[in-house]
Amino acid sequence: DFPFATSVPSITSAIRCFEMSSNHKKKESVASPSSNAESMKCALVTDFAKKFGEVEDIITFSTNFPRPVLDQKKKQMIVRVLCCSIAAGDSIVLGGKIIFLRPKLPFVPGMDVCGVVEAVTDKVKDFKVGDIVAANNGFMPVGGMAEYMLVDASLAVFKPPSVDIIQAAACSSAVTSLHSVKNVKKGDRVLVLGGSGGVGSSAIRLAKNAGASFIATTSTQHAMCSSLGADEVINYNEENWWERDTFRNNPFDIVIDTVGGGNFYGKAVHVLKSNKRGGHFIAVTGDDPKPDLTTWFKAIRFLIKIPGRPLWTRIRRAKYPRFTTLMPYDETNGLAQVLALIEKGDLEIILDESSPLPFTEEGVKTAFKTQGYGHAHGKVVVKMESVQ
Repeated sequence: DFPFATSVPSITSAIRCFEMSSNHKKKESVASPSSNAESMKCALVTDFAKKFGEVEDIITFSTNFPRPVLDQKKKQMIVRVLCCSIAAGDSIVLGGKIIFLRPKLPFVPGMDVCGVVEAVTDKVKDFKVGDIVAANNGFMPVGGMAEYMLVDASLAVFKPPSVDIIQAAACSSAVTSLHSVKNVKKGDRVLVLGGSGGVGSSAIRLAKNAGASFIATTSTQHAMCSSLGADEVINYNEENWWERDTFRNNPFDIVIDTVGGGNFYGKAVHVLKSNKRGGHFIAVTGDDPKPDLTTWFKAIRFLIKIPGRPLWTRIRRAKYPRFTTLMPYDETNGLAQVLALIEKGDLEIILDESSPLPFTEEGVKTAFKTQGYGHAHGKVVVKMESVQ
């Protein structure tokens, strides 16, 4: 194994959540129950899952949960949710194994939404009632799987009129994809690990847009990945990509790992150019997709290890490819960029065949099972209602 291995399913999410954990204690995304508050329908998580995807007994559906309430001292909006998508980070929260990703129970899961602005505080100047926006909750993925969500206005962007509400709700993972391909240059050979996932599918299309001359990907979904622009699709159940002679003889310029686990960096060194020759390994995820960070000691130890591998690969640049961990970035600006790409026809968010799912207890459970068990091919979306 290569030194300084990291172990978190989404390194970027973990760091951002760690940075904001103290702020989250001060700012609840969902109002506490109150007999005087207006009610709404929502999904509620009542306990943390023992295993990823096992949500049958921990998710319930409420029809009279209090709506969120605006704090007039802040730039906040109430958004009537039209669609909510989920990602790996949402399943991580349900697992409760990361100390700074443990919301107070019960909580409304999910945060990536498209919806209609229903109310704003006086401090909000950029949005008004009736605007349709794409938004999220920033660093703690809660609040979205409901009829109404409390949104910080700085975390929302306008939905372009020509972009479908499902695409708008589902495009959050493509922001990570956009960040992961920023170093792809014209003529580069690129390998995307996990090409049929939410991040990987968009990364293929965006790498092609950036001018990559050859794109390979690992997936069981050959037709889907080929339609996105992959020149070669390797079925990981049948072949080890790091052992292929054609890749060893003609190594890649960039490898984007959206899967994690399996010491993929250690395997990629066989098919990826060294740092000195421009080889670059982009880690969207870590070496352990299901880490145990249940104590602050474990979490701090993990955070301390993060800079190790990038530093090591710069020192040993003649032998090893450069290693980069995706770090926190401007999520809201990225969301606007992705929506603009969708509007121009340069990107389409691939949905899992089950989506959109209905906003029912069974629909929400199916969404989290599909994502949690790793069965999703594309984005998983729950649709609350149509634009009225």
